[in-house]
Amino acid sequence: MTETEDRSPEDIESAWIRVEAALSRVLPDSLPLLAGPAEASEIDAIEAALGVSLPPDFRASLRIHNGSNYGNPTPVPLECLFSTGEIVKLTRAWDSEEDPDIDNPPVMACLIDEGMIHVSGPVRPTSSLKNRVVVGDMNGDVTWIIDLDPPEGGTPGQVVRVDLECGQWDVLAPSWTALLVRYAEDLERFADDPESSTLEIDEEYGPMSEWGIDPVDEPPRPAWLRDVQARQPNTWTR
Repeated sequence: MTETEDRSPEDIESAWIRVEAALSRVLPDSLPLLAGPAEASEIDAIEAALGVSLPPDFRASLRIHNGSNYGNPTPVPLECLFSTGEIVKLTRAWDSEEDPDIDNPPVMACLIDEGMIHVSGPVRPTSSLKNRVVVGDMNGDVTWIIDLDPPEGGTPGQVVRVDLECGQWDVLAPSWTALLVRYAEDLERFADDPESSTLEIDEEYGPMSEWGIDPVDEPPRPAWLRDVQARQPNTWTR
């Protein structure tokens, strides 16, 4: 892909400018932790290694900031955003095979109905990374992924927050650009009036990773599962 093709139809550069301007008001010490740009060849290597096509706006974003470095306060609601090499390594490490007893719509519907898992938005609550790319995490517990093949109602390239330990899948935004804009807006609100923002920020460590969670304790099934006949996992009936 050429450098011209790297440019997103959406204005990813403007989104980053807003994020950086807001961080300069709220957490100026976090700005040096944003990494410099990746080379186009490094981004191409992700696609070749993982067999995926990255969304144009995420490619363009890596050409601005190739992830973020470890340190405090972090500039994002994670421990870090991954660099191109880390994206490949961590996506491969995080991936797991689908469990035929769990990773099917009737069982997913049952687990949501029983409050065993929390699913907010059009995302498959599965640990499989087929057509997904890991882009950042917090202590290995909370992970942000780019979902390239969501279920009905989702948008290819949407950003999903996954907390496997707590059984949570939350769609944060329909695209990487939309995620940055949403984050910038909350940073700006925090700068003007912390109580009006959904961000919680620790001056030493940075934004808390709970950002983006649906406040509803047990949200209803997403639309793509609404008419599915629920079935208990086989392990419940043994």
